[in-house]
Amino acid sequence: QRSKVKATKMLATRSRSSLLFSLALLAQSIGIVSSFAISSSTSPKRGKKISSQGKAPGGFAKKAPDSVPTSHTRDESAPTEQLIKFLLQLKSQGMGPDAGTEVGYDMANGIRGVYATKSFKKNELVCKIPSDVALALSDPSLTTTKETMTMADGALNFLRWYQNDEKARQIWSVYLDTLPTRGAHFDPTPDFYSDEEIEKLEFPMIIKQANERKKQLSELSQSEITFDELQFATWLVASRSFAIKISVDDPLVKEGSVSTAEKAIRVLLPFIDLINHSSDSANTELHLIDPEKDDAWFAIRAVRPIKKGKEITISYGASGVESSLGLLMNYGFVPDENKIDSLLLRKGGEDCIESLDGWSTTLEEDEAQLLQATGNMVNILKLRIKLKRAYSIEK
Repeated sequence: QRSKVKATKMLATRSRSSLLFSLALLAQSIGIVSSFAISSSTSPKRGKKISSQGKAPGGFAKKAPDSVPTSHTRDESAPTEQLIKFLLQLKSQGMGPDAGTEVGYDMANGIRGVYATKSFKKNELVCKIPSDVALALSDPSLTTTKETMTMADGALNFLRWYQNDEKARQIWSVYLDTLPTRGAHFDPTPDFYSDEEIEKLEFPMIIKQANERKKQLSELSQSEITFDELQFATWLVASRSFAIKISVDDPLVKEGSVSTAEKAIRVLLPFIDLINHSSDSANTELHLIDPEKDDAWFAIRAVRPIKKGKEITISYGASGVESSLGLLMNYGFVPDENKIDSLLLRKGGEDCIESLDGWSTTLEEDEAQLLQATGNMVNILKLRIKLKRAYSIEK
């Protein structure tokens, strides 16, 4: 099949020489039930609403600035420049200062992100990459006794299929070289915490998740792959990959195997994975364009007008929403604002602390401790403070 030939040219193969599926092939053969928006390149554009609100008589009005003050410095490092060049050669769009976006560092905190180099209208595409450059972290044609692939499973595949495979490493080095290391752009998740630090999180849900991930890492680490290597790869997969839900009731599933209606696979999306998170004010969202065609695309689309110089942001999480617990567990940070936390607490459950009385310390005590905190205790206290403040949000 033409799509298989195309995928074979672009994607690395596993040691047993079986195909790693491009997302274009996945969409054709399996059927993607995406957890993010799906659109078509031929979809009609939404009509513009014309309003006279705010205009002075005669049609004259003060025009708002079409840019914001510069708040970042451009990332001109060789790995970033080479990645963009590589993606542009493969027909990616919207990357580079003249094309609409650039990678940069926030002047205030030094965090790397993606910034608009021109203004974008609502619903306008900001950038896009072809599905052939997406790195699949699982093979949907193979079923296991697990209904859902864990982050640790994806990390093991990442190491075997890309990082530690000589041929694949050569193909994908231009992307792999831009990924975080322990020394740069690394924010530890709770599975890197000591047992004592995990207990200080206090919230049962995240304590359970952190201990479960440590258990998975211990079970999957092998002689050729150490616990530390797998743990960091799991952090990469958790913090950099995107989930796609697919139907598995198809001819690719082995006959007689146990099948579920759908399962999730994870993919790494070069350049797109450099975009930072915003819980309450993300200005873009991820789209899968034309998934039924050979030329499928992963695209970033503006959900509101974006001014030149503004940072491009999306909402992390499988469904575009994530609690502060999930953000710390998978990405290693606690957001300043997150409306989802109050909904989580309102829902309650056995893994939830349902009131302030269930904590061992008060909000004021945590706030005082944070002023002196260092290392992992900073995020531990930030999470406790964030959740305690969420109780007071009006229901």
